[in-house]
Amino acid sequence: MMKYSKTALCITALLAGSAFSAAQAQAPGGAPPPQPANASSGLGSTWGDAAKMPDVFTGMWMTFSSMIENDEKSNVAYTPAAQKFVDAYKPKRDIPYAQEGCLPPGLPIAMRTGPIKFTYTPGLISIYMQGVGNTRFIEMNQKLGQTSPKYYGNSVGHWEGDTLVIESSDFLKDISFQYGIGKGLPPEGTFGPGLPPGGGSPAGLAPGGPGGPPGGGPAGPPPEMNLSKAIWGPPGPNMRMVERLRLVDANTLEQQLTLYDDSVWKVPFVAQTRRFNRIVNGVSEVGPFNGKPEEWVCTVSITSFDPATNTYMDKDPEEMVKMLDKQGQ
Repeated sequence: MMKYSKTALCITALLAGSAFSAAQAQAPGGAPPPQPANASSGLGSTWGDAAKMPDVFTGMWMTFSSMIENDEKSNVAYTPAAQKFVDAYKPKRDIPYAQEGCLPPGLPIAMRTGPIKFTYTPGLISIYMQGVGNTRFIEMNQKLGQTSPKYYGNSVGHWEGDTLVIESSDFLKDISFQYGIGKGLPPEGTFGPGLPPGGGSPAGLAPGGPGGPPGGGPAGPPPEMNLSKAIWGPPGPNMRMVERLRLVDANTLEQQLTLYDDSVWKVPFVAQTRRFNRIVNGVSEVGPFNGKPEEWVCTVSITSFDPATNTYMDKDPEEMVKMLDKQGQ
């Protein structure tokens, strides 16, 4: 059985399946987002609260920024143990990663793989991440307790004015976790051609998104992303992430993300501010949009089951790369 690092290869497999499984809904008519009541009211505990919340629930959202934190300026000082790991890092060797056997990639990367859909029931906001076919569950107005580790952790949320604040902890060690951007790492693969000079926004997106034309329209698929530039490694047992989500206009959702892990960084890691566009009906260069969330099924896996021997075997990584490259043509 072959043993090798699966990080870059598995992320490529994840992207190959997710980018073309998008499905979307109609955006609202451009009205300003409603303002919720004061957070101290426990907004999100009853059905009547739904009308008071900013409308993140209509349609679906998708970010067209890089899948990774791709700016070296975002790097922060590593702990001695993490620095030793980074110094010895090799992109294709000994990197823990969860995607073997179609297991979930974890947070925060799963939020960036395709359209996401918010749904609400009293006391709970759910986020369906279509690119991985999984759903996150955020318990509203609860204290963050300790639970068994999970791929998407244990999440609680509350409203601070018009901002949804989500705090998550208790993550498994084999999630796809980025320490930072490496220096001098060889390119092992990219995903998607870049946007045209001057930026733009993909067709099918609601107008008003950053960098897009005033009326939306064709402007190219997601930006190019060199996934091999990232340093991937296991999170520490106390890793915690805090997301702040707010509508900056009716069709643009902004995410501010801070990661806390005292086994990896000496100070908190503040991610680049990310924007999600509300997708409208139409057809985009990155896939069809029919107004509804769709099923996603993992069909590309590093491991395969041999019924004759009742065992799982690792596929040849070079053959997997060739297959994925062919799918992307």
